[in-house]
Amino acid sequence: MSYLEQFARNKRRKEPSTVLTARLPDSLYENFKEHCDELGLSMSEAIYLLVEREITVNQKTGKESAAYISKHIQSGEEAATNTRPVIKDTIKMQTNTKRFTVKQWEVDRELPCPICNSWSNAGNFSRHAKKHYTNTQAIFTNQEYIKKADEMVRQRKAEQNL
Repeated sequence: MSYLEQFARNKRRKEPSTVLTARLPDSLYENFKEHCDELGLSMSEAIYLLVEREITVNQKTGKESAAYISKHIQSGEEAATNTRPVIKDTIKMQTNTKRFTVKQWEVDRELPCPICNSWSNAGNFSRHAKKHYTNTQAIFTNQEYIKKADEMVRQRKAEQNL
């Protein structure tokens, strides 16, 4: 189990937050995004957990991780995942890695609505589902709707390939 899998879908602290902007090479960004999707985490949740872990490690071990990172940055090496410091005093948290996701039906940032046979923006699909007096998860867990959504996705992808 990877570090992020332990915390999938755990609640963060309720306090004011700040937006963090970072630049990553496209390949690293895509790999991280796919990894987060597989775990059912948003990229924001994953970065939050990684930053929180870094701060916790620094508080428990002094400057050990900062020295490790600066050593690898100066040498131009990437950090190896198996050499990170391990926090031994952590409390085992319950995990929920079976988070509901609709990524498999998303095409061009849109999701099919098998109820009204239309396509809606993926980010606003929850709002669209409310028009049908339901929610996204209820739509995409209903076997009848799943078949219809799969067919709509196949049709949309076939149209794109023409």
